[in-house]
Amino acid sequence: MNGKLTIQKLLSLLPALAILWLVIGSLLVIQFLPDLPHSNLQWFLLIAFGPPVYIFGEAFFGWLFSAKHGESISSRKFSTVRILLALPIVLVFITLSSWVSWLLTK
Repeated sequence: MNGKLTIQKLLSLLPALAILWLVIGSLLVIQFLPDLPHSNLQWFLLIAFGPPVYIFGEAFFGWLFSAKHGESISSRKFSTVRILLALPIVLVFITLSSWVSWLLTK
């Protein structure tokens, strides 16, 4: 019985999850408005992988730049050490994002 109850709960959440997926996908399209996808593959990748990558990125960088991690690096409010530790991570992310964008436009 528990298995059916879990599947039934999942099925009842499915429409809400689909709407949430479309809302996040729509927000991503608005964010990329000047450079909208040009091919069907680019649209598919944006709709299929855009929301999970966006949510993962928000969660990862929220975790990485949390107050807990900041306090463990330095107890001061403004710390050059924290900036110097975060900068390479952000630069790698921007470089990878640019590279993937460049690959998809080819």
